[in-house]
Formats: sequence, structure tokens, C-alpha cells
Amino acid sequence: MATRRDTALDILTTGVDSFRDHLQKSGELHDPCFGEPTQYGTAYHAYGNAVLALLGPPEERQDRLDRAVRGITATLTHTGNPELPSFASGFDRTTGSVTYRINHRDFTWPPILKTLRILPRIGADADTVRALRDQVSAVDPEKSFKFRPPYNWAAVWLRGEWIRYREGLSGHTREDIDRLIGVFFEELIDLDLGFYAEPGLPNSYDLFTRLHLAGILTDGYDGAQQPALVRLLESGLRRSLDMQLSDGSMASAHRSTGQSWIAGQQAAFFTLAAGWFAGDGAEPDLARAARTAAARAVGLLGQRQRPDGPFSPVDNLLPPTLRVGYEFYTADAHYSSLALAFLADALMDGYGGPEWPEEPAPALDAREAVRIEGAPIFRAVAHRGSVSVHLDGDPAEAYDAFGIADLVFGPGRSLGFGVARATVEEGRAVIGLALRQGPGRQPLEVLSARRHTPCVPTVAEPHGALVLDAAIPATDSLPARRHRIAVRLLTDGRNGIEVEESAPGADAHPTLLVPYPADTGAADRTTVERLPDGVRLRLAHETVEIRVNGGITGLAVVPAGWEGRRGLYGLARLDLPGPADTVRYRIIATA
Repeated sequence: MATRRDTALDILTTGVDSFRDHLQKSGELHDPCFGEPTQYGTAYHAYGNAVLALLGPPEERQDRLDRAVRGITATLTHTGNPELPSFASGFDRTTGSVTYRINHRDFTWPPILKTLRILPRIGADADTVRALRDQVSAVDPEKSFKFRPPYNWAAVWLRGEWIRYREGLSGHTREDIDRLIGVFFEELIDLDLGFYAEPGLPNSYDLFTRLHLAGILTDGYDGAQQPALVRLLESGLRRSLDMQLSDGSMASAHRSTGQSWIAGQQAAFFTLAAGWFAGDGAEPDLARAARTAAARAVGLLGQRQRPDGPFSPVDNLLPPTLRVGYEFYTADAHYSSLALAFLADALMDGYGGPEWPEEPAPALDAREAVRIEGAPIFRAVAHRGSVSVHLDGDPAEAYDAFGIADLVFGPGRSLGFGVARATVEEGRAVIGLALRQGPGRQPLEVLSARRHTPCVPTVAEPHGALVLDAAIPATDSLPARRHRIAVRLLTDGRNGIEVEESAPGADAHPTLLVPYPADTGAADRTTVERLPDGVRLRLAHETVEIRVNGGITGLAVVPAGWEGRRGLYGLARLDLPGPADTVRYRIIATA
């Protein structure tokens, strides 16, 4: 029977090898779509091969060693010479063009140093290792790297620089590193919350920065900033445990939502934290929770291999040329390689190893938690059983929408819900209320897409519903409104939520909009079936029902024209009797 470690190693092998034909003789990894190096893909692909040479079948070692050495040699040539042109960093989905190039050398430093550590263990020639060490020693961070602390990129190269210091190759002193780490705690890290506050407050880059700082701590750092790093590891772990949804994804917020490297970095962070709290940290309950969360993230990452293409850097399996779920800076070579390198980190840090008891994961039906974060974050996440829901009270204008930002029903499921964007216009929507000025198929005022005043989620007593209650300012064409959403996780054994949503005082007819993942890139497509009081969605073995109190008067299904993190989306429009200013509905996974 395959162990957790076997499964993770298989995912890493399949993912890394899905780029085998794109590695050049020079050692550079070319992107499958753009035919040239992008950002930092070469470095992380080389590191993935080095880890597989160490942990994989002995008969493959020489080939993987060769790929690792060629890749790191090419990366060092580029990293050490900032006069060389930067690699592709921005991409136009409409024309397939590379739109700009900026210096991403900051990101190459950890994989270079980690690979350098591994090379002697996998039989690299001593002269080759010596030459690479000389090149590493000669790199000048002030010239090669773009950002300084407290920028998140600086946490990345600082992680590599700590390894270089440990290897005796750095020009930095221990006091220099103390000072560089300290800048993060002076400006952007909230130790009580366990949060790194990058502009826009993305959950993705909060964990990204904390992971690299934690890597310095667990790699033997005992300098002046050690107490702060230890405290951040604990408070950050508690936050990350709450931010992980039941399907293994992370609660969305701002940029990079739904990218595969987020699942990868969760696997790496939770594994690293599990080792710390099982050992020096002496918190067995935290260690156990971290192991469970790591396994959930690895399971999600294992769903990202396209049947006929390279490992997907996003939360769907559609062809990379469609770029569904991609952002302008996303391409396969670097973002997939980054995700896989995080998985490699998890394996190197002991994921699924002998120190991990092969205990069954705690049943999802035992999980129950609520986390509310006030200003400046304005978000809440709640879990009960296999259901997780995330409410966003201050959505980023270019990325998010007000209301139910995420709703998922457990591992291995694709019928989850979140923010969808119209592919023709810039409109965004989540499951929620829209208003018509009369009966029938009238134009809609989509409340979730309008600008709201920031709103701290609250808990309604005695029912325990999460509540967003915000004002919507007037515009030239639309009136001011109040918008209230109350979400209660069901406690009667059904896997779902009950929602009461209103625009108090609105003289209008209500419509419930349901953006749903129609095409995830897998073989099956989602079907929509009308019910007397709502709709039933089916995707392969999954079934989700949306049922409205009082029934519906009309249904329109737009099967395409939207997209989100899980693929190409459709939109179900459920018109309700009116006039009314409130709608009550349930969303339940019935299979």
C-alpha cells in the first residue's frame, strides 16, 4: 500500500517530468507556450530534479543529476550577471505575446543553494561542486537582487543567503542577517495575528513570506530575531490552519488566488511546522494539525496534472494556451516548477517519513472553527465538517467581490464556488443577490460587484451566522444601498450553508445569481437541472443543490462567458417572486 510519502514522490516525479521535453541543452527550461525561459523556472526545475535524484529510483539518479547540474549552472550564470537580459515576466493572453521582462533573480537564490547542498549527496563531481561554490560565493546580492526587506521577494533571497552563510560562502555577517530579518518585523508583520501585510493583503503572499522566514529559523538560525521568528511560526501556523479550506485550498483574497504554488507552499509550510512542533516546539497537537493540513494540501496538488500536458499552475486542467485562471505574470514553466519545488521542500523536510505516524487523518466532520479578522483585513472563514466558507468584507477591486468569496465541500471535489469574472467585460460576481426594477428578464444590479464600504464580519447570536452588513455608496446611475449577508453552516447533518441576503428597503424584484464551474478541463462537464425552488448542479459524482425559500419564477442558464479559478464558468440566473428586498436560500452538497 502506497504511503503518503510515496504518493507525494509520485506527484513530484510526474510533475517535474511533464517538462522534460522543454529542458534545453544549455540547462535552461523553456516555457511550453512561449518557447523561452520565464522568470525563475529553470532554477526550481533543477532543484526538483536534484531532490528526485536523492529520493527517487537509483537508476534515474545520473540523468537527474545531469539535469540538476545543467539547470543550476545556467541559473547561476544568469543570477550572477545582472547585465544579462531579464526573462519573460508578463504575458498577453489575447495575442500570446510576452509583454515585459523584469528582474526575478531574487527567486533563484534558495533553489540554487538548496541544490548546491544536495549535489555532493547524489554523486556530483567534486570539481563541478567546487566550481559552482565559487560562482555562488561571487554573487553580489546588492547588484543581482531587485528588492530589499521588507518586500516579500527579499524574504526569498534572504532564505537563500542564510544557506550561503551556513555554507561559509556569504559576505554577510550574522549581524547583517539579524538586521535584514528585523526589518520585516519593524514594518509589515503582525506577530499576534501571524500575518504579513503586503499591499492588497493577499493570503497567498502572507504565507509565502512567512514560509521563507520560517525556513531560516528551522535551518538553524539562533540570532537576535529568533524569538520573533518562533512566535511568528506559531501564530502564523494557527492562521494558516484556519485559512486552509476543507478541499486543501487557501481562502482567496487579492492576487495569485488559485495558483498551484499556493497548495505547494501549504504542503511545505505545514510540513516544516509539523517538524518544529513535534520536536523543538513540543506542541504535539499543533504538530498533528499541521501534518493533517499538509496531507490535505498534497492531495490538492495531486489533482493538478493535466492528462495531456504539463503540470497545471492553476486550479483547473484546461489547456495552457487558454490561460484560464492565469494572471498576467503566470506561465507554466515558472509557476508549475515553483509549486513542485515546494512539494520537494516538503519531502526534504520529512513529509510522510518515519517520524510521521501513518495515522488516519482526523475525520472532517470533527472540524469546527470560525476565524474573524477585523481591520484592515475584513474577512472571515468558518468550517464545519466538510464545509468551508469564506466571506470577504473588503474585496480588492481588480480581483474579488463582496460576499461569499469561497464555498467548498471537502477534498477531491470540483463543484466549489467563488469569484467569477465575465470574459467580455470586467464584471465580477459571486453567489448572491441581484436586483431587477420589475418582473421578468429585466437588467440586473449585481450587488456583489458594486463597491462597498469596508465591513468587519460579525457573528449573529444566538444562531451563530457569520454576518456582513455594509453600505453601498450611490453612483451616477445607481442608488445607495445597504447590503446584508448572513451565512450559517448547517448543523443537521447536511453538508452546506443557509443564507439570508438582503438590500433592506429596496423596492425591487430579487434574482439569485449562481456562477458555477462548467468546464474544469476534466472529461466531465457540469449540468444544470431546474427544480421548483432552485437548481441542481451535477459534475461527475458530485451534486450540489441551490434551493430558494418561496421558489423561483424563472431560470436562465448562460453556459459560458465567465471564468474563475476552477475553469470556465457558467451562470445560473434564478428570478424570484417580488417585489422583495430579501432572499433566503440553501446550498447543499447532496452527493
